[in-house]
Amino acid sequence: MLFHVTWEFIDTSEPGSKRSLDLFSKWQPGPAQFQGFYGFADGTGGAALIEAADGAELAKTLAPWTPFLRFNARVVLPIQEMAQIEGEAAAWRDAN
Repeated sequence: MLFHVTWEFIDTSEPGSKRSLDLFSKWQPGPAQFQGFYGFADGTGGAALIEAADGAELAKTLAPWTPFLRFNARVVLPIQEMAQIEGEAAAWRDAN
């Protein structure tokens, strides 16, 4: 499954920032695989595309950061697949 994950910093104090940066320098991401990993230019958080087998794998990947970050994760699909799903749903509504 591909997830679009955004986060914002919970603790923006200097000690909080220093602690999270120190931990980040030692972190080995996983078990989920990052396909894209970005920080917002305004320093408030970031976004990532993360491939995970399931929600539990994603949770294991994000768990080290929950004291520092507030996450929002959404499953994303290729647009062709999403368009097909939406077309099937519209056909069902039209038939009923």
